[in-house]
Amino acid sequence: MNTSSLTNQINEALAALGGGPFLTTKTTEKDATTTVTGTLGDSEIHIDFIEEGNGTEAEKDHTVVVRDALGKQIGEGRGDSTFADAISAFGWAGVLDAVKNG
Repeated sequence: MNTSSLTNQINEALAALGGGPFLTTKTTEKDATTTVTGTLGDSEIHIDFIEEGNGTEAEKDHTVVVRDALGKQIGEGRGDSTFADAISAFGWAGVLDAVKNG
C-alpha cells in the first residue's frame, strides 16, 4: 500500500483546515489493515487504513480510522472504492479538535 500518497492527501485536508502536518514515524501492515503512526502537533496518533470485503466483489469497502496514543478512536471515514474516498469523507476538523483539546 502506498501510504505516502495517502498521508499527502491527509495533510492536504488538514492544511485546508489550518492544521497539520501529520508527520509519520512508522508503518505496520497486518492482514487487511495498514497502520501509520506519527505525530499531529504534539500528539501521537495512529491512522488505520482498513480494506474490507468478501472477496467476491470487485470493490471493497475502505475505512480510515484515527486513534489517539491510547488507542481511543477519535474519527472514522468510509469510502466505497478507494482510501482517497474515505479520506475525503473523513471529518478532519474533529481530529484537530481532539488533538488540540486532548
